[in-house]
Amino acid sequence: MVYKEFEKFHKRMGFVPQLLELVKDTDPEMFEVISQMDDHILKEGAISAKNKRLIAMAITAALQCDKCVDTHARAALYLGATKEEIMEALFVSLLTAGAPSIASAKNTIRFLRGEMDPLEFAGE
Repeated sequence: MVYKEFEKFHKRMGFVPQLLELVKDTDPEMFEVISQMDDHILKEGAISAKNKRLIAMAITAALQCDKCVDTHARAALYLGATKEEIMEALFVSLLTAGAPSIASAKNTIRFLRGEMDPLEFAGE
């Protein structure tokens, strides 16, 4: 079952975040719960999956979770988000949460500027 859940993440995001691989190895049942929640909440609906990832990215920037910002940005790119859409979402986070939210997006911005190897982006 876990392998099937990994396939779902690859289909939704283009990759499986390393943190989720660790969760899977530590507690496969919890990984399955997280996967089902992710699948249910971030699927296409009234709001597109791409826009849901942009929202998640902006929220994690506001919460100052660097790796989370990178992960959601990478997933948004996979779903067709443009660099401009990512930056605008980050600016919304700046407006609502202040400068620390942009600081937490440093690697994402470096990646968008072509200053980071794609294999290093989002901890991969």
